[in-house]
Amino acid sequence: MRKIFSVHTTTWSFSFIVLLLMLNACRKVDEHKTLVESQPWLADHYSLSGRYGISQWNYPSTWVVGDTGILIGKFFLEKPGSEIRVGGVPVKLVDHIQLDPNNQYTTDIHLETVDVARFIITKEMGIGPGRPITITANGITINGAPLSIQDFAESVGRTDTTLLVDKLAHWVPANASVLNQKGYAFVRSIHCDRNGNIWFDNQLSINEVTNGQVNSILNAGDKLTDANGVTMTIKEVLGSAISFDGNTLFFSIEDGEPSADAADNYIFRLCKMDVPTKNITMLNRTLVQKKVAPFKGDASPFQGSVDRMKIVAMYLNTDLRDNLTYTNYYAPPSTTDNHAGWKSDISSGTINMEVTRGNLVLISRLDVAGKVTPLMNAPYFGSNRPAITGPGIHVASSFCFVDPSGKYVYGMANVESWRTLIVKYDVQQEDIIASARSIDGIFAFHSYDSAQATRGAGPMDLGVIDWSSMGYYFNSSMVISDGSILAVYGGSLYNYDFEQRTVYCYAGVENALSGPAPGQDKLTGKAKWVDFSNAALIGQDKSNAVYYCQGAMTTDGIDFYKLHSPGK
Repeated sequence: MRKIFSVHTTTWSFSFIVLLLMLNACRKVDEHKTLVESQPWLADHYSLSGRYGISQWNYPSTWVVGDTGILIGKFFLEKPGSEIRVGGVPVKLVDHIQLDPNNQYTTDIHLETVDVARFIITKEMGIGPGRPITITANGITINGAPLSIQDFAESVGRTDTTLLVDKLAHWVPANASVLNQKGYAFVRSIHCDRNGNIWFDNQLSINEVTNGQVNSILNAGDKLTDANGVTMTIKEVLGSAISFDGNTLFFSIEDGEPSADAADNYIFRLCKMDVPTKNITMLNRTLVQKKVAPFKGDASPFQGSVDRMKIVAMYLNTDLRDNLTYTNYYAPPSTTDNHAGWKSDISSGTINMEVTRGNLVLISRLDVAGKVTPLMNAPYFGSNRPAITGPGIHVASSFCFVDPSGKYVYGMANVESWRTLIVKYDVQQEDIIASARSIDGIFAFHSYDSAQATRGAGPMDLGVIDWSSMGYYFNSSMVISDGSILAVYGGSLYNYDFEQRTVYCYAGVENALSGPAPGQDKLTGKAKWVDFSNAALIGQDKSNAVYYCQGAMTTDGIDFYKLHSPGK
């Protein structure tokens, strides 16, 4: 047993040491409390109770470009230096609100509010898996779980029995009598952007369908001025295509400018318009002589900078990377031909007109850097050869089908007994990687219908992609977001995996190959019973909804439709 004095002295010393430790500990607790309160963090779930149409929010695994992304947590966005980055790119907030956490998180620190940040997902954030998420606030940076960003929503990859069809608009052009008198189709080339806005042209105009209304964008007679002050007048439209993000409209026109060149030449321009600002950039100006020339000219160069090419562009298509694919029908100076017949064909305004009047027929691609690359040269079939031999693989037709990814272009080649060999061309490898004769029944049918009366069976062919019948069909097939081919066949839509040689019914009745099945006579409603005969396919939006029109081959007006999952 220790002495009392000693005990008292020791007790006093111990109490003093404890007091110092407690004061230091309190200071550290305060510092830790401040650190915790100033630390940004991300939630993994949160109940939004219907706000933004969301009941339960969960931390995302996948976003689609153009979607509105949502992150929830503590971000301190009201303080300078705070930011959210996706794929290394600072987000631009659509809105930012603060909500009561409703005791959804249990912490030692009282939490008064959480941040809900909404922003648009852009392609600049990067496409593919592993896109990083970072939050910076109060000098602290934290990392969220990486996620995937895609151009399109995931494809179902089989028959979706929930699909519905809605009618978007009916359109008869105000100048219908003029179009009919001249034999111009109401719709000649047609595409849609990621938000489902439809863009189309005819010989006299370029138009947009949005929110059920058809709006005129450009018309014959319009006077345009580009960014460099160059003026031009639209005499007629040869083609157009909208970029998938909806921000860039490419168009090809004959120019009616009153220049000295106009006396002896037709003047053509390839342009692009920035849709939000309406600013126009002229990419190429090309002259084609109106009279017999004293010397024969040529069509070269075939590749290089777009402003150095000789281009008369039709059948324009874009991909997700803003590359433009088109067919070049340029006619060089001739010592025997004044190009009157060529000009008549170019100006016919009809659907699927191919022009072969001693001119170049070259499917080419213009990349975002302004470089032109030749892909396919036509027409090669039987003993027939092009009037102008150009670079690229040999195909029969000047029509092609562009994969949205931009990696592949499908062409129609080597016509034998009037049956087409469909080729899949790899743009990077510059080679054909797959092919199939359109009439051969080589696609194994996968049925997802248990009803014997409507169940389909195979095998099937891809006969709708046939050069000999292109004059009778308009946009009867297209390549969709997952790289497969969607085609109108009989009364239904069928989905073809070109390399795996499989097919399934995308929408409609499975066994409607010869025409609409009994009961398949609807225009809207449940997709299984909709008649897709004569549908002209337009494209897909970011949710994979398919857009098409009816009436393109008639003079009664055009009906625009959307094939989609409920709620999309």
